[in-house]
Amino acid sequence: MKLNTASAALLFSVCALFSAQPALAGDDRYIDVTGQGEVAAYPDYLQLNLTVSDTQPTAKAAKAKVDTAMNNVLAISKKLGIKKEDIDAAHISNQPVFEYDYSAGRNKREYKGEQVSRNVSLTLRDMEQYGVLVHELLQNSLVKLHNTELRFNDRAALEQQAMTLALTNARNKASSMAKALDNKLGKVLHIEEQGGGGQPMFEMRAMSMAKSDSAPAPMLIQKQSINASAGVRFELK
Repeated sequence: MKLNTASAALLFSVCALFSAQPALAGDDRYIDVTGQGEVAAYPDYLQLNLTVSDTQPTAKAAKAKVDTAMNNVLAISKKLGIKKEDIDAAHISNQPVFEYDYSAGRNKREYKGEQVSRNVSLTLRDMEQYGVLVHELLQNSLVKLHNTELRFNDRAALEQQAMTLALTNARNKASSMAKALDNKLGKVLHIEEQGGGGQPMFEMRAMSMAKSDSAPAPMLIQKQSINASAGVRFELK
């Protein structure tokens, strides 16, 4: 029986496909799992970020107001035992301020003055002082708090502990799955670090001015979680 060219090519392709199946099956004997790890620890210190700013008819007048408020911030910091090396206030900027009037199609812009701003970062080692610090700072209307970050002296060590737990979790999970299907784990073929936990942060949104005669509320700090995640591919025997 004679085969035309198209039939012969099709038959060859089918034979090649079936002959390749055992090799493909052997190469595909693996299992992918994702492991999770978590470490809980109390933060060692916090960083408070704030801005001292004011708007006046001239930049010189605005800076004078900001300088006075900044000296007050430094006095509060010194009273609470914050060292100079734990204060970062090197960045100062100014910009013109305009007020826009869009009523009745006027689309008018009016110059209102110059705004001077100074960004400040305070590192508080004694976190028991946090309530007093915020209370004192908010007595000045030129001080605007942004956020408070809880930090660790050796975050890298905590992240490594969490990753070790994640890898152990991945191995145990893969071993359990393989055993359920009458397989055994072989060597590790691939490891990929995935997203972990971010830096704990407390937002200070729309905080009103604290009254001078009100008692500062304490900051209730709990353990913070450091998370790690890892994808691992194991060979199946």
